[in-house]
Amino acid sequence: MITSIKIIVPTLNTYLILPKLINSLKIQTWKDWNLLFIDGDSTKKHFNWIENSCLSDSRINVIKQEKKFKGIYGAMNQGFQTIKENELFLFWGSDDWAISPSVFEDVMTKVNSYKNKFDLIICRGRYIDFKSQRITRKANFLENKFLISLDRKMFKKSLFLGITPPHQATFFNKNSFDKLSSFSENLKLASDLDYFLKLSCVDGISILVLNNELVNMSTNGVSSQRNILRFKEVYYSYKNIFGIFFFVPYTLRYIRKILIRVFNDI
Repeated sequence: MITSIKIIVPTLNTYLILPKLINSLKIQTWKDWNLLFIDGDSTKKHFNWIENSCLSDSRINVIKQEKKFKGIYGAMNQGFQTIKENELFLFWGSDDWAISPSVFEDVMTKVNSYKNKFDLIICRGRYIDFKSQRITRKANFLENKFLISLDRKMFKKSLFLGITPPHQATFFNKNSFDKLSSFSENLKLASDLDYFLKLSCVDGISILVLNNELVNMSTNGVSSQRNILRFKEVYYSYKNIFGIFFFVPYTLRYIRKILIRVFNDI
């Protein structure tokens, strides 16, 4: 049985926007959560603010990012090293926050109704303009109304069709870590896609897709401002797995994004 949720958040001088994330956790009806900040050499003012947050709640902790772990995905890899049995992991940004006070409890109830442990549990998310709080688009891996269980082939087929789980709405656990223990630190923006693609090539994986909306994700981050680099890294990731057929998921990925922006509920 899964008993705890850990949220890993890489930070770098982002203390001004962290209250929304922290408050969304403190009001959760599921109380067995832990928040771990991995700080990438922020200013003293930022780090002191986080340390004070840790003092206010024993479930909040902070560690310094080690030099051998590079960038945001390096910080996530450092977080991976702290994974424990019977624990689900989330990787959030400083500008992400839980959608509702009951979402953790709702997810845990469903996950623990299964006897087997899934490598990934994929939920839904919403992209929000952080300033206006307007929903810009939704992030659904599959258009399901019920629980869906996927094996490796089904998961890889979904990725080939250009459908990608938002990593902020995806729970990782010890199973996934044992099978693929790190994100590529050579990629700056698309290492989450690269991870999912590589995991889809590992025999024996199992994926649970839930219809729960889990997280609000800001559209005002750095990655949204570096589109050319993202296009290149997405191309590389698909080509690495699908070879000459890379153009299929690459094209479908961006067609899907355009349709979601137009209709906002696909």
